[in-house]
Amino acid sequence: MRRRQGPTKKLAPTISPEISCPHNYTEDDGLQLEIDCSACGGASDLTNPKCLRAALNIMSLGAPAHVIILKRYIHKRYRGRMVDAAHLASSELAAINRALLSVEQPSDKRCRTCPASRDRVLRAMKLTLWEDPLAYVADHGRLMEGLRIKCSGDCPENDNCVGKGLAVSTLGWEVED
Repeated sequence: MRRRQGPTKKLAPTISPEISCPHNYTEDDGLQLEIDCSACGGASDLTNPKCLRAALNIMSLGAPAHVIILKRYIHKRYRGRMVDAAHLASSELAAINRALLSVEQPSDKRCRTCPASRDRVLRAMKLTLWEDPLAYVADHGRLMEGLRIKCSGDCPENDNCVGKGLAVSTLGWEVED
């Protein structure tokens, strides 16, 4: 019998922030997003970052819902501020994803490696959104100013490049000229 080559144990899949759960939209007293949490081992709650990220991914690709329902043994229904904040964060995520898809890679090596390049600024925005989506929405101006400082470089076009990256935001960030 021939011995098998390769790893002896199966590798666990990485947990990506870009997860999506089984879901559907229903129409009952407004548009409802129903997410099936029965296969998930985590807490079925929008205060759980993993759950919130999954809901944001779904909402960024679909229609804005008036109600979010997490379905497990006990269904949890969210309305009001939590859904409004999730909707704002999901629209911001959708805008960042569209901008990342449309960004052209600069041909200059210095621009590609510069922390102020549009690609890096957009990725930093997305990571900041993933860290805490609710804080991103609530304290957006302070976080954007922090990103402006974090993404600064020594290039003369620094402010212009960072401003173009931050201008993608749908939450009212004012680009200073």
